[in-house]
Amino acid sequence: MDSSFNFMAFFFVFMAQFVITIVQAIGIPGWGVCGWLGTVSSFGTSLFASIIMLIPTIMFTVVASCSFIALTKVHHLYRGSGGSMSKAQEEWTTGAWKNPHMQQAAQQAAFRVSQGGMQGQQHTMLPYSTQM
Repeated sequence: MDSSFNFMAFFFVFMAQFVITIVQAIGIPGWGVCGWLGTVSSFGTSLFASIIMLIPTIMFTVVASCSFIALTKVHHLYRGSGGSMSKAQEEWTTGAWKNPHMQQAAQQAAFRVSQGGMQGQQHTMLPYSTQM
């Protein structure tokens, strides 16, 4: 069974990434990103630059949309498994996330990823229950 604390950590990190992607898709002029506002405002000065800026703008918009869909699906999975914010807080206060089995599984996953990157091969992860 996955930990509520792990889900909360995922939500925190993924939500931060989602917000950054939205900021990049919006493209506030002067912030160093090329999004919709920056692209539209540059159409008056340089058509070529605007067309080039349109490519990452569309990509950031697609990534933000896909991130929203993924976040929604994971949230439904989390709620369907009986998880809640109070359960995550309880795990944090009791230290259940310090479980040696969980730490060992995380270390093994990190080791596999690092080995796969050095060897140039892609490894598949084992289901959570077989890593313990």
